[in-house]
Amino acid sequence: MRRVAFSGVIVLLMALSACKISITVPEGGSVATESGSLNCRAGSTCVVDVVDLFFDETFVARPAEGYRFAQWQKQHRGLCGGNRTSCRLFTSGFAGNDALLAFLDNNEVFFLNPVFASTSPGSYGSEPLSACFNPALFRQGTRMISEYRRPSPFGGYVVAEFDQLIDGSGLFRGNPATRMRLEQRSDGNLLATNLTWFSLDAGARQLRYYGSEAETAQPPLTSATVVLSPFKLNRWDLAAGESFQQTYSSAVQDSSGTSSSQTLELTTTYLGTEVITVPGGTYTACRVQEESVETSGTGVPVSSLETQWYAVGNGFLLKAESDDSVQEFIRGTIDGVAQ
Repeated sequence: MRRVAFSGVIVLLMALSACKISITVPEGGSVATESGSLNCRAGSTCVVDVVDLFFDETFVARPAEGYRFAQWQKQHRGLCGGNRTSCRLFTSGFAGNDALLAFLDNNEVFFLNPVFASTSPGSYGSEPLSACFNPALFRQGTRMISEYRRPSPFGGYVVAEFDQLIDGSGLFRGNPATRMRLEQRSDGNLLATNLTWFSLDAGARQLRYYGSEAETAQPPLTSATVVLSPFKLNRWDLAAGESFQQTYSSAVQDSSGTSSSQTLELTTTYLGTEVITVPGGTYTACRVQEESVETSGTGVPVSSLETQWYAVGNGFLLKAESDDSVQEFIRGTIDGVAQ
């Protein structure tokens, strides 16, 4: 699962020695340093100079009443992106390294921007999650084509194309299931094919996912099978503010013979509807939050958080944001009809 390692902050600091940290604070809180040298309030942009080898500050995002700190924003040249705790930045260890010291004379800017989310009950619409459930997407023969973008580490965006077709049924590890074929492309070139096996209870507005089979189309060619036991449950019958919990295991076997397994404890919360803007337009969307705790063979639990937005009506995934990635909807069709 996705997680933020402290070593990643050290790597970022090697780039940070470019002398300026820009902090833009939105409505909902403030950013301060543990040392007390900075208190950047909502609506302000504060710039911190990094000028020597003694810089060592821990930045803390402090939510105002009625808000919570969601994470540090993920963006190009963003620091601690996706982290949901305080962010320590320091330049110790640069002494004697001329290449790193040279950065201190530059005027490059890096960003440390907090994201605050409202906790007020009235901040979301009260429509049920079923408003974003489109059972047609899971029926035999339905074809959905979509494009999404995600930030590139080199600046700009990477665009991915997805072609999804419900194209069969059968048994998957003894479970009667429907097959969803998903082909991923970039610039028209096939990158990978994924076959997902699921069952749909349209009346209850619930889906059970049993596993998947994936293979790459570009070298190095690899394949893998994922088995979910007993299944992963997606519920579209939740009311705004309602949540549910589940526990299941995930076993992975790849073409090299390598295998692994994890136990996942997943809490799904439906927050309600809100209006969001993505490259494809402005939509009313259902906001779903998934908090997972994954325990592998090491026995060490790892927590992660993903937030998803689905369009009211057609059910398209509009945006997905996790600890280390974000993808946004550009365009899409269902059986050839633009959405």
